[in-house]
Amino acid sequence: MIQRIQSLYLFVSLCFILSAFFAPAAKLAYETGQILSFNLRGFYLAEAGTATCVSSQYSLMFFGIVIGALNLITIFLYKNRVLQIRLCIYNILLLAGLTGVMLFILYSLPNVQSVSLRMAAVFPLISLILHYLAFRGIRKDELMVLALSRLR
Repeated sequence: MIQRIQSLYLFVSLCFILSAFFAPAAKLAYETGQILSFNLRGFYLAEAGTATCVSSQYSLMFFGIVIGALNLITIFLYKNRVLQIRLCIYNILLLAGLTGVMLFILYSLPNVQSVSLRMAAVFPLISLILHYLAFRGIRKDELMVLALSRLR
């Protein structure tokens, strides 16, 4: 039921997670003058308009794929609100973990002169907030259905 605001929150969250795979989350400048771009897929060397993969980050890719899959499943489970609430909570925990792992990877690199975060670095946080809003809406619907069941 895409008409519910919770489904729209979850869909926008899915769009943010999918765009985090391709948009650079940070630019890393090394002492040697080398500049790397970082996103959920890994580190890329940007030279003359082409991006060459330097290092893949399989942990971040795994987090992103699982979060996206759970998000898509949650959208279509609108008839089972209790399961939808649980999946929202799991996704919130995974998004918090993804943010933590991203920050740990970025700030634990050796020989980095500067790290400049880009707009895509906040995509997991925006997605986390949208999941929380969806959770509140789904819970409100479930409480309303339970209250109507008691009246019968």
